[in-house]
Amino acid sequence: MSTSMAMKLVLFALLMIKNASADEQTHTEKSPSWVSTVERILYQGQLKFLLRHGLRRPRHWRPWLTPVSPVPRTRTGRNPDVVVAQDGSGNYGTIKEALDASLDRRDDSRFVIYVKCGTYNEYLVVTEHMKNVMLCGDGIGNTIITGSHSARAGYKTWKAATVVVCGDGFVARDITFRNTAGREAYQAPALASNAQHSAFYRCSFEGYQDTLYVQSGQQFYRECEISGTVDFICGNAAVVIQNSNIYAKRSRTGKEIVIAASNRNSQDSRTGIVIHNCRIMAGSDLKPVMHSYKIYLGRPWRPYARTIYIQDEFDVAVDPKGWVGTDSSSGVGSADFREYGNRGWGASTRGRVRWSGYRGTVDSSEAEQFSVANFIQGDSWLPGTGIPFTSGL
Repeated sequence: MSTSMAMKLVLFALLMIKNASADEQTHTEKSPSWVSTVERILYQGQLKFLLRHGLRRPRHWRPWLTPVSPVPRTRTGRNPDVVVAQDGSGNYGTIKEALDASLDRRDDSRFVIYVKCGTYNEYLVVTEHMKNVMLCGDGIGNTIITGSHSARAGYKTWKAATVVVCGDGFVARDITFRNTAGREAYQAPALASNAQHSAFYRCSFEGYQDTLYVQSGQQFYRECEISGTVDFICGNAAVVIQNSNIYAKRSRTGKEIVIAASNRNSQDSRTGIVIHNCRIMAGSDLKPVMHSYKIYLGRPWRPYARTIYIQDEFDVAVDPKGWVGTDSSSGVGSADFREYGNRGWGASTRGRVRWSGYRGTVDSSEAEQFSVANFIQGDSWLPGTGIPFTSGL
């Protein structure tokens, strides 16, 4: 059989298949809806006789007709722009290389980096020019970014972070951010973000002091795990942490554990740390010795510190005072600490501090000011991240 005759038979077969599959509902981004039917016939070998009779690959071969490995999808269900893998199966072997590749875009459209399972010993900076980058991993404990820089080793707090985010619109999903400097190392963030509209979904932040440094901008965390000892959620962002687990760990001092430290420095600043519908628990190392520690909800890092706990579950023995001052007692009169609708072991406010900066238990209308919709205007930008959120209380 001549090659031209074979080609005519192939085209006729494809035309018949297309007509027979007009109602098929399978769709892909880069191929017609009837491609899956073609693939089945090709793979079943029904055209092998044509190949045996001199049919050669046409010049304009359609790659979707060849049995190649599928493009890996992230947990978002969308195809990534680049893939990072330590086994050589991706576009790059390091996350830094993938971040650098995001700078080659002609615009600031979403750039998705799929980071396959593995432990990545990297210090990363998502620069201000790397806008709308999304890092997608294979889940907490599977895709891990780790480092060990700390203040004790001579780094400033934000430079000690394993990952620093400065690019607006940054999103991370299904990744563990870790700092292994240890409880004796002082400030050692796993992540520091000063990006506007940064969001994190199903991520873990592991460290001791200053684990999660929310420096500035509007930020959102959903279904995350955050662990630490002293001031392990800190900074001057407008941030809502929602539906997450917060683990208190054994501190180096053997005396006290402080969860949040806001460094809001102006009475007019629309910033603060809001912890909404989360569980506050003891880490595995703290549980056996929890009676030896005093656990506090927060303290004022700067005079106008603001921290609000809304509808949270306290599964640890929070000290009856609830809040603690710094060594200088600065901010106890000007801070803004509030609680609303909390429950559990440490939720009672009967023995709370009597500072003028402690607003006590507030009503629902006051608490509503600190919802996702009102405090970080989440209704306007979170839908674009693909992350679920509760707009109100």
